[in-house]
Amino acid sequence: MLILPIKTTPFRKRYVPDFISYDGACMSLESFLKEPLQGKTSPSKVFWLYGVVGSILYGVIEIFLDPANARTTQAYGIGGLIFSVYVTVATYQCAVNCRSLFLARLVRVSAVISLLLLVVLTYLELTGALTLTALGGEQFPE
Repeated sequence: MLILPIKTTPFRKRYVPDFISYDGACMSLESFLKEPLQGKTSPSKVFWLYGVVGSILYGVIEIFLDPANARTTQAYGIGGLIFSVYVTVATYQCAVNCRSLFLARLVRVSAVISLLLLVVLTYLELTGALTLTALGGEQFPE
């Protein structure tokens, strides 16, 4: 059984464990968030941990939102945009850690295209142009 050391730091009179990296060393929240933006993380870790797992965790927040409240829905959408931009920029920065030059270029081109599409899709979502009735062009029967 592998036991990793857990370092705790005081936070508002409670002890919160720091993030633990794969090699067993403790990682602070600040370095957990900054390292991908500085290109110090592997692209696969950015994709799986920050992109996939982070999106699932962010999606869980939607369960607790009232869909009738437009302000919270818009705030949730803007938060999702900020999170997606973070993951996309981190992916772009970490492309230098790819094993091949072709893959690094592919990751960077994909990140730029994703960033452009994020802005366009967020605009369409916030203006209401992405509703099912707007896409279909007609009203659904009730």
